[in-house]
Amino acid sequence: MKKMFVMLCVAVALLSGSGAWAHSTETEASTRLKSALSQAFAGATHIRWYTDDQKVFTAKFMIGENQVSAYFDADGTLLSTRRYIMEDQLPLAVITRLQKRYPQYEVRSTVELEANSTTSYYITLEGEKTWMIIKSDSNGLLSVHQRLKKA
Repeated sequence: MKKMFVMLCVAVALLSGSGAWAHSTETEASTRLKSALSQAFAGATHIRWYTDDQKVFTAKFMIGENQVSAYFDADGTLLSTRRYIMEDQLPLAVITRLQKRYPQYEVRSTVELEANSTTSYYITLEGEKTWMIIKSDSNGLLSVHQRLKKA
């Protein structure tokens, strides 16, 4: 139950975009957190740590050209990761289904979220009158996560 709650919090943070950081404050990570990050992500640079509750800690960093966020609990357990990817980095099944199902929309951003050994993709599409956030698994199973009308 606790793990589900943490994952829900991470998902909300992911989908809220920059607003998710409005209440988070930059913090100094413990030795345990720094060690967990270096073990999981060798070569991480430009590391910054954030938290809003001292229970879930977010490390934002770069690996090569990729902007990555990793979420840890206070014990240093990796809960999930998020990274922005290019459209052509999506699995072929996802690309194919998006093009077939939403030909009138343009891809504006793609985010890969890994949690509980499962990878999900959140794709922001722009249409003439609406924005949509589509959630997909690696096999291309698409669902509308959020739909917004343009002003």
